[in-house]
Amino acid sequence: MNIKVLFIFVLTLGIIKCNEISILNQTKFIVTKFYSLNGYNLTIKNTDSKLNAAVQQRLTEIYFDIYPRLINRFNTNAPRSIHVFIDGLNKYPYWGLAVDSTIIINSYRLRNPTSFARYYDIFLHELAHLVQQYTTRNLADVKWLGEGLADYVRYRYGGSNIDADWSLPDYTNKQFYYDSYKVTARFLIWLENKYNSSVIEQLDKGLRDVTYKQNTTWNELTGQSIEKLWLDYSRNSDLIANIPFIQVTKTFENDNITDDDPVN
Repeated sequence: MNIKVLFIFVLTLGIIKCNEISILNQTKFIVTKFYSLNGYNLTIKNTDSKLNAAVQQRLTEIYFDIYPRLINRFNTNAPRSIHVFIDGLNKYPYWGLAVDSTIIINSYRLRNPTSFARYYDIFLHELAHLVQQYTTRNLADVKWLGEGLADYVRYRYGGSNIDADWSLPDYTNKQFYYDSYKVTARFLIWLENKYNSSVIEQLDKGLRDVTYKQNTTWNELTGQSIEKLWLDYSRNSDLIANIPFIQVTKTFENDNITDDDPVN
């Protein structure tokens, strides 16, 4: 890709993200809730009057149970205070977005989901991006892998996947490792099974530290090029049966979460 084109892509993406957050910051919210527990803080700002209270409760439980695990596994320097905007006005045109310490969830697009579980899956994917904290210096070249890692988290930590009608696709000869999201996530699960669990952490760290190199990193981690790994995957893409899911195991009550209502 031409360097000028890459720069424009990164700059444009940054402007889009900043504009969306700026618009939401100027929006009047129906409810603003603040939660705090064990050094982790969560602020939820909601513009959706139709949002089910159980959804917000579940998002809170996912944050305080799963997010610390992601930080401990992948990046202990990730932000521990985050803001979640529930966009019920369709001001943000996609399902979700994560940037710096902010997540946007477009509930307008989720008005008729298979179930509330789709909120939780999207939230997990965006939480993974907050933990990643990748720079924009190599964003265009590694976006496929960053999204694949986020969907890896969505799968491994998503006890709600079945209810959300979301799953990893079986391999087909029309796929490529750089297809991103579900396709890349399944390849990463296979890679984790075949080699070792730390390969996922090392790929994530390489993207964050900007030490990842397409031509050398895969060889360093596995002894094989990415092309050879994908060829092996295409020949035998079966995953180990009964891969353990990491699920939310806690229900947080009012007596162990500080729950305040800041002024909107």
